[in-house]
Amino acid sequence: MDYQYKNGVFIYYLPKELDHYYADKLKRKSEETFVKEKINYLIFDFSNTKFMDSSGIGLITGRFRRIYDNGGQTYVVNVNQNIDKLLKLSGIYSIIKKKNTKEDIIEEMIKGGYYE
Repeated sequence: MDYQYKNGVFIYYLPKELDHYYADKLKRKSEETFVKEKINYLIFDFSNTKFMDSSGIGLITGRFRRIYDNGGQTYVVNVNQNIDKLLKLSGIYSIIKKKNTKEDIIEEMIKGGYYE
C-alpha cells in the first residue's frame, strides 16, 4: 500500500528508495484523493525508506502546499538518521512537524480536538 486516506487523514507509506520515479508515481496515484477530499492531516511515514533524493523533498513540499491553504497540518514520522539530516538541511522542519510515531501524531490530533 502506497497511501491511505480516511476521515481527513492522508498517510503516505514511502518506499525503500524515494527517488524521482517513485515521487512522481505517488503524486499521480494520489492526485484524485487530493482533488476530491478535504485533507486535514498529511503524514509521510518513512518506516521503510533508506534513501531519498531531492524529488522526495519536492513531493513533501508540493503536497504540503496543497493542504496548508485549507488549514491542514503536515508531519513526517519514523525518520531515520540519514533522511533526518537531509530534511534538516532542506529546511523542511520550518514548515512541517517531525514526530517519532503515529501515536504521537494522534495525541496531537486529540489535543487539537480533531481525533476521537
